[in-house]
Amino acid sequence: MVVAVVEFPVQGGGTVLVNVAPEYADEVVTRDLRGAGATQRAKQSFESALDTIRTVADSVLGQVSELARHPHEVKVEFGLELTAKTGAVLATAGSTAHLRVELT
Repeated sequence: MVVAVVEFPVQGGGTVLVNVAPEYADEVVTRDLRGAGATQRAKQSFESALDTIRTVADSVLGQVSELARHPHEVKVEFGLELTAKTGAVLATAGSTAHLRVELT
């Protein structure tokens, strides 16, 4: 599979380079055409792209806190796909998102 390189600016300065599948590397602000390994610049910061992590974690913890019996430990596992256009989205396996919650 061919992979595109997307450059996400970091809020404190600098950038994070992320390999993404070509279908997720569309609608970017700029392209660096200096060679075969063209880099695309994301429309948002790396931190903004990862806001999905906070949203998913807050949602799961909110639901768990409403349980009649509170677990001692909560583990949440999910996959993310980074895209130049929309940032991070829950990774899919077929037509469903990957989300695993473990309560102990």
